[in-house]
Amino acid sequence: MKKRAVVIDSLADMPPYFETMLPVKIVHFKVYIDGKEYSDGKTISKEDYYKLATKTMDLRTSYPPPEETLNIYRELEEEGVEEVLALHLPEKMSGFWQSFKKVVDKVKLKVKAFDVRSVSVGSGMVNTKMIELFEKGASFEELEKKFWDIRKRMLLQFSVSSLKFLIKNGRIGKAKGLIGTLMNILPVLTVDDEGEVSPLGKVRGKRRVIDKMVKNIIDFASGRSIEFVIGWGTDEMKERAMSIKEKVFEALGNKVVKFGEIRVSPTVASHTGPDVFGCSIYVL
Repeated sequence: MKKRAVVIDSLADMPPYFETMLPVKIVHFKVYIDGKEYSDGKTISKEDYYKLATKTMDLRTSYPPPEETLNIYRELEEEGVEEVLALHLPEKMSGFWQSFKKVVDKVKLKVKAFDVRSVSVGSGMVNTKMIELFEKGASFEELEKKFWDIRKRMLLQFSVSSLKFLIKNGRIGKAKGLIGTLMNILPVLTVDDEGEVSPLGKVRGKRRVIDKMVKNIIDFASGRSIEFVIGWGTDEMKERAMSIKEKVFEALGNKVVKFGEIRVSPTVASHTGPDVFGCSIYVL
């Protein structure tokens, strides 16, 4: 078998239980805190980011310069890799894809790229399943046939205390109809099949938003076994994510095959604002 590797980006929060023998490289997006640049996961950790970033600060992101992405692929060439599975954020959320396509034209590697139509713990779930198949020897053609089944088995949900970061950073997507309606109202959001932020509902109060997410999980699972991951930004949001965990285990405990908890990446938190929490499930 040809030597293989995987490239993902820093918007993907991989489940803590994720394991692979394949080399995995990360495209580190840039985050800016009041104008100061950091490389997500490289020059700033999640812990340091949340110590610095607050909901009153100017938080922005950008994709890395093309030469940084090219260096990743040059390294893989030097390591003797022949085939690369690239799994990246939605094209509708970033200009990264235009840069990426120019980069892969400059290398001799055979690269198959997928827009996973999700972020954070959602893309982490999709990435995990795609990498598992790739490691077992699935061809690029087989992965292409499997992708949408994998994507449609995953449900991502998240909520924020304010839409201002999604609006300011141009990531509001199909949730723009919620603007101006959120006085004491919390949205339940997802990233849809087209790769855009989209509303799943809106409720009054944090307890009800948690109950809404749990109900959506129960309905989506429809009695089947699941993998389940929660994520949060600030410490305050961790409590809400843990409430989702407790309620899901109460309702579906015997159906949860794998579980993980993780802090949301700085890149994602800079899009949504640090006051973010959510979860993802994958139906087996």
